[in-house]
Amino acid sequence: MSRPPSAIGVRAAYALPGAATKALVLPLISFLPPLYAQQPSLSLAAVGLLFMAARFWDILIDPAVGYVMDRSNPPLGRRKFWILVAAPLMLLTVWPLFDPAPGLGVAGLGGLLFLFYLGWTIVQISHAAWPAELTRDPAERVRLIGWREWAGVIGMIAILSAPALIGKTSSLTDQARILGVVVMVLLPLTLLPALVFLPRRAYQPAHKPSPIDLWVLLSAPGPLRRLLTADLLSGAAYAANSATAFFIVSDHLRLGAQYPMIMLCFMLGMLAGIPVLMRVSQRRGERFGFGLSMIGAALASLVFAAVPPGSAVLAMAAYAAIGFFTGGYQFNLSAAMVDLADQDRIRSGRDRVSLHLALLAMTNKVGYAVAIGVVYALLQVFDYRAGAADGRTTGVIIGLGLVAPAVLFIASAFNYARAGSDHHARSLSSAVK
Repeated sequence: MSRPPSAIGVRAAYALPGAATKALVLPLISFLPPLYAQQPSLSLAAVGLLFMAARFWDILIDPAVGYVMDRSNPPLGRRKFWILVAAPLMLLTVWPLFDPAPGLGVAGLGGLLFLFYLGWTIVQISHAAWPAELTRDPAERVRLIGWREWAGVIGMIAILSAPALIGKTSSLTDQARILGVVVMVLLPLTLLPALVFLPRRAYQPAHKPSPIDLWVLLSAPGPLRRLLTADLLSGAAYAANSATAFFIVSDHLRLGAQYPMIMLCFMLGMLAGIPVLMRVSQRRGERFGFGLSMIGAALASLVFAAVPPGSAVLAMAAYAAIGFFTGGYQFNLSAAMVDLADQDRIRSGRDRVSLHLALLAMTNKVGYAVAIGVVYALLQVFDYRAGAADGRTTGVIIGLGLVAPAVLFIASAFNYARAGSDHHARSLSSAVK
């Protein structure tokens, strides 16, 4: 009989898939759209519409995927089974996406994005919901999710560093191919340990979720809605900051050449912040940890706004501080959502943990999508032109990219502070140990 994995072994096996799923975020935003814009068979407008439609498809299928998972009871367990279903979809579509065939048209790109986002969403929700089955201890759930986020940052650093380390960065096409190879290697290497070593917990709820559960959850006033609102506000804040970061660094600070190093400082700040803020959340609760992260990110954003042009060291330090507090952002929300799903299961007899985590993913993506759309629309209204900004328009990007996010961070912290008591959530979670 095989020995069960140790607590550290479980954390490591659970965290590893985060390196692959998080590593895909930046290439999908920063590399693939401009890569396809260079294809003679696709117009710039078509590329923009397809990637926008893919993002909305990703948002719409979140609750549907969560609902189907919660109703399923496959022999391997819901998490392992659905990851095994989705992983081939990702592996089959990653390489054609990162190395497009000549003459690939609208239908071909649309089909690839459709299948890829379906597989990616299934893996993400399965992975996010897994801590509910791995432990009933809220503190251990925080550790699991913190390890997952830490692995995700390492994956993002690895994929961004790969083209420079390999040395073949002469064209966007070469860079995209290298990124595709990294993803193709990361996916099986990180998913396999979780599938092999993580235990599964069989659980039969008294009642299976119904098609109206999404409406039931969203319409009920209380902690869930406030948690989702906090998720939307914080997602919007980070999206507004990310969407304007290059403009702020290049046009306001005059440090365009140092932008990659400034971004690296942001990610190193995240690596340092995750274990520190995870320990704070374990000792003081998720609400305190999340509030500290949001207030800290707001203050760091305002400090960044005060950095004088040309001050590379100050810019790196300020952006590292934003990254540090970003480290406590998602894992606190995820841990709190798992606690709420436990409370819901105790009250209703329905196991809807996948649907709960799908809602959290959906509101975060909506916050990102809306914020980016609004920010770029306002930049157009104020006649902002990248590379040709004057004092008036650089003030606009500072306001949209640093001051407005600071306000959203603070609003998110106060909204989440009203989402209920950590002690109450922990008591209910402990009742099912």
